[in-house]
Amino acid sequence: MSNILLYTNDLELGTKLSEQLLYGNNKIRFIDNFNELNNDANMLIIDLDSDDIKPNIISMILENYSSIRIVGIMRQMKKQIWNDFRDAGCEMIYLHSVLVKNIDTLLSNDNLKKNG
Repeated sequence: MSNILLYTNDLELGTKLSEQLLYGNNKIRFIDNFNELNNDANMLIIDLDSDDIKPNIISMILENYSSIRIVGIMRQMKKQIWNDFRDAGCEMIYLHSVLVKNIDTLLSNDNLKKNG
C-alpha cells in the first residue's frame, strides 16, 4: 500500500485520482500547503498548473523530504516548463488524463522500486 499526498486545486481531477487510488487500496490525503508534508508519505502528486507552484518549490520539498517521489501533472505539456520541473526534481510528469488512466502502472512501478 502506498501513502500518497495530492496537491491540486482541480476538484474533478482530485476526485478521479482519489477514486482510482482508493480502489487500489492506497492511502491518499489531500494537502492544501506544503507544511502538511510528512515523512510517512512515499509519493506526492502535485498539480504543476497551480499558480503557486514553481520549480524552486519542488527543490525545497526534496531538500526536506529526500525519500518522497514527486510526480507532476499538467493539463498540457509545455517543453520549457516540463524541463524546469524535471530539473528541479519531479521524477515524472504526466498529462492529467494520462495519469488518471495509468495510475495503477505508476503504483506498480513504485512497489517494484520499494521491493527491488
